[in-house]
Amino acid sequence: MAIENDPNSSQDLENIFLGLRQRVVITKFSQTVQEYVKSSNPDIILMGLTFKDKKELEFILELRRDVITHNIPILAMIPKEDTNFITNHKKLGFTDYMVKPLAKQALLDRIHSHIEEYKFSESTKTRDNVSFVVVDRGHGRVLFQCRANLKRYVFPEFKKIFTINFLKSIHAERICFDVRVVPELGKEEVEVFERVIKIFQNQEKIIFIAGRHMGAFIEHATDDDKMLVFMAPNEYEEYVKMEELKKEEQRKKEKKEKFAKDSNKEPSVTPVQPTNLGDMKIEINPSDTIQTTASESNDTKDTNPSEEAKSSSKDSTKTDQESNQAKN
Repeated sequence: MAIENDPNSSQDLENIFLGLRQRVVITKFSQTVQEYVKSSNPDIILMGLTFKDKKELEFILELRRDVITHNIPILAMIPKEDTNFITNHKKLGFTDYMVKPLAKQALLDRIHSHIEEYKFSESTKTRDNVSFVVVDRGHGRVLFQCRANLKRYVFPEFKKIFTINFLKSIHAERICFDVRVVPELGKEEVEVFERVIKIFQNQEKIIFIAGRHMGAFIEHATDDDKMLVFMAPNEYEEYVKMEELKKEEQRKKEKKEKFAKDSNKEPSVTPVQPTNLGDMKIEINPSDTIQTTASESNDTKDTNPSEEAKSSSKDSTKTDQESNQAKN
């Protein structure tokens, strides 16, 4: 795969690659080209640099951080000799560099050499690798990155991974298989995957990021209701965002319906019980207001005026009687 913004350099590349048996893609540098690189998983990347746009170098560093593209050889095509770049090109993420204009045979030899070295390195890692499936789990998702031949390495590894306890622990999480770096994928491998996804009974959809293998899934998959296939990770991310948005809208709708339902209920009235104040039993109604103070309730008693008169009369009579007794 060649990424070149300069029209003249792009035309030169087309002339160099004309008639080759390999599949060659020549494109301009853009925001979406990174996802295309990840999904196509090329054997080598040719990157035309201008030394004017820092995003070119950021793009290479991002490829080196990604598990799919971090080992792919990247050949820089630079417009002129640059001592600083030549000294630091490996630190910047480039495998090699060539100065424009490019000579056809020299470029083809360099490409062939790097591809052979890359394939040998990958095959050695496959033989020596302890795990051929990388499990990335977090934020309600589980991603299984398949990194070797499916029949020979990956499917046997699944038997070790998918234990009863592990399946119970991820039953509510979103499941995704990333098969972009798998070297071969055909009808037989798709059929095995269809048997694998049946163990995830609680999942409505099982996601696959297929990259260049997408055609195999489209052609051979029979369980279309359960299997959802994307070309690149950004498509998967967009799908997840849409699903989360739908869930959030559904939660808001249910909350609004519950609130409306509760608002239509008649308010319950609690009966008022009699309250004892001293020796008196008083029925308290909500509309009444009772104001009293501690001094009034304990020290002061209201007296009827008529009773005061009677008491005064009795005291007067008693005084007269005592006066008559004293005279006698």
